[in-house]
Amino acid sequence: MIGSELPKGWKEVKLSDLAEIQSGGTPSRSNTAYWNGNIPWVKISDIKGKYVTETEEFITEEGLMNSSAKMFERGTILFSIFATIGKVAILDIDATTNQALVGLKNNELVDKSFLVYALIELSERISNLGKGVAQKNINISILKDVRIPLPPLTEQKQIAEKLDKLFDQIETIKEASNKIPELLKNFRQQVLTYAVTGKLLESTPEPRMLGELIDELKYGTSKKAGYDIEGFPVLRIPNINNGEIDSSDLKYVPLDDKEYNQLSLQEGDILVIRSNGSLSIVGQCAIVRKECENWVYAGYLIRIRCTHELLPEYLNYIFQSYQVRKQIVEKSHSMSGVNNFSADKIKQLEIAWYPVEVQKQIVDRLNSIFGKLNEIEKQYNTLCEKLDKLPQTLLCKAFKGELVSRVV
Repeated sequence: MIGSELPKGWKEVKLSDLAEIQSGGTPSRSNTAYWNGNIPWVKISDIKGKYVTETEEFITEEGLMNSSAKMFERGTILFSIFATIGKVAILDIDATTNQALVGLKNNELVDKSFLVYALIELSERISNLGKGVAQKNINISILKDVRIPLPPLTEQKQIAEKLDKLFDQIETIKEASNKIPELLKNFRQQVLTYAVTGKLLESTPEPRMLGELIDELKYGTSKKAGYDIEGFPVLRIPNINNGEIDSSDLKYVPLDDKEYNQLSLQEGDILVIRSNGSLSIVGQCAIVRKECENWVYAGYLIRIRCTHELLPEYLNYIFQSYQVRKQIVEKSHSMSGVNNFSADKIKQLEIAWYPVEVQKQIVDRLNSIFGKLNEIEKQYNTLCEKLDKLPQTLLCKAFKGELVSRVV
């Protein structure tokens, strides 16, 4: 509220006038007698919600007595002043803290919950007061001088209660909406299962070895790629994204005419990840669209060119099915922590094959269904963005005096 007009009946008060503020401390790490006791010792990483209920580390009574650490009672407000400035929580246990956290014990002038919300609302502004090159930090003197917009105590309680209710509702919506990605993932997999088992169009597939339906399998270039190299756009593992090419992070590679002619891409090529530390990444693929024609690809990818009996769009879909993924996992081998899936293994994959006309119908049906699912996912992402911004919007309204009805 600094620099703006306060609601009638409000005033700005220094934080030091509303709370006793003390910093924490760290017993010497070199003295084992100070550690692994029964006194909880809070670090910033222990703040994971509104309340701190447990800590990763503990100190001894001897450690407490021989350091600047202080015992804070349950109900003390914690505020981070080093590195990550502005994290706020309430102690739900008696505990000590390190020097990156201060404890605030509010007095009778301010409601505790109201003060917590005020600190959250002001946290970005307080963070901007931080100094330091390697990491930002503020000292207690700076924090004590921070000015808090303060309404009458009755109104403080009303604001805090309203924010509690609204924030709980936001969390409830988040918990419910967070189930959506898994539901979409499971539904996509179910649809793909229908596609490869004949249930999608009530047409019986024929099991075929993928090697019978491939014209060419070829590994990519091993030459080093870079952002500033003069050469050809080269697709790499980060460019393979859920069946499509993501060209937002593109590098370049120099190639002679012979290698370029061997590796240049055509519309309809399928690129498969053949090697990665994560088994879930191995076998992921993407189809090459018109805009990526004449680009090349890196050595951790294999290019598949299909015969006329296999539609690339159909292959791109069924590579994502559980039935094909299961075979990829089983046929991959690990060496020095890296999972590998070779061209020969690709040939050995058994796929559900239909006549080309049926493949076209399946692709059309999948495009329609997945298009709707993608739209739902976009709406979910938009909802998440709005929910993430909503708390700050509510806090802003609250500290302008616009959240609860006011008797002036």
